[in-house]
Amino acid sequence: MENNLAENIRRFRKDRGFTQEQLAERLGITLGAVSKWERGSSEPELSYIMDLAELFHVSVDALIGFTMRGTDADAEADRIEEMIKSVPAGEEKGGADVWKIAEEYENAMKKFPNHFRIVCGAAMTVKQIGVVYKREEELKKALALLRHAIDLISQNRDPLINEALLRNEIAECYSSLKDYKKAIEEFKRNNLTGSNDARIGLLYTQFEKKPEEGIAYTERAFFSDISDTITAMCGYLSYYIATGRYDQGIRAAEWSIRMMENLKEDPSGHAFMDKIISLFYLDLAVLQDKKGRTEASEESLRTALRLAAAFDREPVYTLENLVFAGSMEKTIVYDDTGPTALAGLRQSLQESGPCVSDGFREKFEREIAKTEARDGAGPA
Repeated sequence: MENNLAENIRRFRKDRGFTQEQLAERLGITLGAVSKWERGSSEPELSYIMDLAELFHVSVDALIGFTMRGTDADAEADRIEEMIKSVPAGEEKGGADVWKIAEEYENAMKKFPNHFRIVCGAAMTVKQIGVVYKREEELKKALALLRHAIDLISQNRDPLINEALLRNEIAECYSSLKDYKKAIEEFKRNNLTGSNDARIGLLYTQFEKKPEEGIAYTERAFFSDISDTITAMCGYLSYYIATGRYDQGIRAAEWSIRMMENLKEDPSGHAFMDKIISLFYLDLAVLQDKKGRTEASEESLRTALRLAAAFDREPVYTLENLVFAGSMEKTIVYDDTGPTALAGLRQSLQESGPCVSDGFREKFEREIAKTEARDGAGPA
C-alpha cells in the first residue's frame, strides 16, 4: 500500500471545505506546517494524524493509504463480487447464496474494516437479508455499515455509487424497521430535485396516515415521472430512427401517443399534452414513411398538424385537463419545442436532418401551408 498521506490530506481538506488556514487553526498549528504536509516535505506526528482522521471523518488507514489499487483488500473485494456475479441467472438473490456472501463480507471486514468496497458490499448484502427476511438485527447492522461506508466514500471509484444512494439505502432500512418518521426524514434530507417525492408521499399517506401531506409529494412525483418518461421515449425514437430500426420506432411512437392520450381527463378537451402528442405523431409519420407505409404516414402527418393547429387556436400551458393533477392543475408548464405547436413541428423536422426523406419534407411543407392558410396563421 502506497503512502499517499500528503495527497490525501489535501484531498480530504478540500472535500470538507477547509482552507489551509482553517485546518491549521483547528489543529492549533502554523499554516506553514499544513503547507509542508500537503507538499510532502514533512509528515505530521501520529497524534496529528489521528486528529486529522477524526476531523476528516475517515479512518487512519484510509487517510494514510487512500489508494489501495492492487492490494489484498481489492483482491478480496473482487473475489466476493465475482461470487455475486456467479449466481445463476433467474435464481432468487434472496436465497441461500446471500447468506454465504454475507459471511464472506464479514470475514473480509475482520481484515479490512475500512475498505470502502468491502464495507459497502457488506452493507448492501446485510440490508438485503434484513429486508427480505424481515430481520431487525440485520437491518440495524446495515444502518451502521451504510454510515461507515459514507465515512469512506472518498475511496469510491464506482460511478454508480454515491453518497445520495447510500443515504437512500439508510432511509429504506428505517422504512423496513417501520420507523417511518426517520425514513421520511432521511428521504427528505436527500430529496435532490424531488427524486424522493414518490417515496415520501407513500410513507406519509400509507403509514403515517397524513394523506394531505403525502399527496403534495405524490402529485409532484407523478408529473416529474411523466416528464422523464416522455423524454426517455424521445430518446428511444431518436435512436430507432438513427439506427434504422423503424418497426421498433413505430411501436415506441404509438405506445407514447396512447400513454399521453390517456393522461387527458376529458379526451375531447384541450390540454398541454396535445402539443407534445402532435410531435410524436410527426415522428410516427417519419417512421412510417421510412417503412414505405405511405398512406399511414400521410394520415399521421395530417393528425400531427390538426392537433398542433387546434392547440395553437386554444393553447393551454398549465396541467389543466390532465388526470391526477389535483392541486397542481394551475401549475404553469414550460417547454422548448417552439413558441407555437406548428412552429414546434417545423423545428422538429429541421432537427431530424438527413433522417427525413426529401419527399416527406415536401409533403410536410405542402400540408403545413394548407393548415396555416386555413387557420389564417402566418408561417410557423
